[in-house]
Order: sequence, then C-alpha cells, then structure tokens
Amino acid sequence: MAFVNLLDLWLTLMGASLFITIYWLVINFIRPDKYGDRLFELNRGLGYYYLAIGIYSFITGLWASFTWPLPGPYNIILSDPWPLFGLAFILLGLQNIFNLNLRGILYGVSALGLPIVFYGVSILRYGLTRSPVFSGLMFLAIGFTALLSPLLAFETTKKFSAYIFIILLLVGGILAIFTGYNAVFGHIESFLSE
Repeated sequence: MAFVNLLDLWLTLMGASLFITIYWLVINFIRPDKYGDRLFELNRGLGYYYLAIGIYSFITGLWASFTWPLPGPYNIILSDPWPLFGLAFILLGLQNIFNLNLRGILYGVSALGLPIVFYGVSILRYGLTRSPVFSGLMFLAIGFTALLSPLLAFETTKKFSAYIFIILLLVGGILAIFTGYNAVFGHIESFLSE
C-alpha cells in the first residue's frame, strides 16, 4: 500500500480555518454592533463553511484513526485530533446556520479541547515532530481556546475572552500554516528523492 499523508493539507486548512474563526470572534463578540441585521446572514455563511470543513475533517480524521497512515506515535498526536477538529467545526457550523444556543455548543467544543491540550503537552514532552516547540504550542493554543470557549457564552466574560482567543488562534493559525507550508515542500521533496 502506498504511503498516504494528508498532514500538510490538514495543517494548511486548519490554519486558514483558525483565521476565519478570528473573523467570527470579531463580528460576534468584539464588534457585533457594526454588522447589525447582517450578522445572522454573515454567521449563516460562515456556518456553511464550518459545516463543510467539519465534515471533511471528521471523515478524513476517522480514516486516519482507523488506518494509521503515519509512523508510530504520530498517528496518535496528528491523526486522532483531526476528527475532533471536524466535530468542533460541525458544531459551530450547525450553531451558525440554525442560530442555536451558543452555550451548549461551546460546552461540547470545550470537551473536545481537552485531548488537544494533552496532545500538545505530549509533543513537547517527547520531542515529537520536526519542530516540537512550534507543534506543541500550536496544539496548546488551539486546545486552550476550545477548552475555555464557554466563556464566550457569558455576558461578563465574552468580550475579554474573545480578545484572548484571537491572540491564541492567531498564534495557532500562524504555526499551523507555517508547519503546513514546510510539510508540503518536505513531503514533495521526500517523494522526489525516492
């Protein structure tokens, strides 16, 4: 069987999706007054994106979890989180499309964030990936954002937490795109050298 590695694509899509989520945070929690009546339609459009990327991530993540296409422990830290990312975005997609109660959705996203934090710690502890510090920080930034996301559902904490999450997602997004960019060229180079 041929070696299949979607990691470069996953990282790039994740980074881009985190930047889109920064936009979602801004329009919903930092400047919702600017968008007025258009906010529902903007969220609905973002919801369709979240749902599509969530379904793709969930399906390809399940495939990777069942087939283990990567070497050893990399399947655990890189394949297993991908369907969780998909589930989180499916939840956000449904919330935005159907204007569902955000609090319950964010509790679910929070539960999905805990394993991501554990994966980030394990990457740092065992020195996994070519750039363990970058990869570990990426996982921790994303995981802590998800874990603490229910703070967005409370009037007293939503704006402050949105600013914190924007910083964390900016860090996570930059690291994901940087790592994805390097993976694209690293994977192509390794195939060409065979």
